[in-house]
Amino acid sequence: MDSPLITAHTGADGMPDNSLEYVRYALTTNADALEVDIRPVDDGTLVISHDEAGLDAVPLAKVFSLIAAHPSMKVNCDLKVAGLEERVFRMADTCGLSGRLIYSGTVDAGLYSRSELLRGNVEIYLNVEEYVPGLYRNYREIPNFELQVAARMAETCHANGIRMINIHQWLVTRRLIEVLAKEGIGVSAWTVNEPAELEWFLRSGVANITTRNLQQALALR
Repeated sequence: MDSPLITAHTGADGMPDNSLEYVRYALTTNADALEVDIRPVDDGTLVISHDEAGLDAVPLAKVFSLIAAHPSMKVNCDLKVAGLEERVFRMADTCGLSGRLIYSGTVDAGLYSRSELLRGNVEIYLNVEEYVPGLYRNYREIPNFELQVAARMAETCHANGIRMINIHQWLVTRRLIEVLAKEGIGVSAWTVNEPAELEWFLRSGVANITTRNLQQALALR
């Protein structure tokens, strides 16, 4: 069984979230990818920020330029609002990042399957909560919730040429991993920080772990 990829969650190892300090730090590590949150500000500029941001937020173009100089590093673009897919790709392509992009967050699976820009050039980690409404509130009440989640996500992934789902670590079970693996779909788990949890996920069969505890995750792997 291959070891999972390890993605640096924004702010990994105590760096400020969505900052140039964090990006520069992550680029010095052996992480497979680094995550940034992306949204527009009032003048339309794309920046890295989890929540509403001002014009002083770090421009995404500057982040992409830094990452472009590190060809082994992928970038997980956590899209915080709808409709950014093609715009972010064009910017990344201009910076030489085509083929190194991962999208998570608010992603339109149907657009991905229709778009010649995106299809084959971007890897999608499809967020489960976007396609299974109320899951995080109600999963304890759903009989065989892993099977329902797997069936719904497999249908969506197969229909749109997607091969990975993105799901909170609390909802990941071995059965979910195994059922989706039979469908040819991998599991990306977020945000796995505690050492005992990292050890379990490293041997669980997931395809990717996103973590704030980056150095420990890399050491354990």
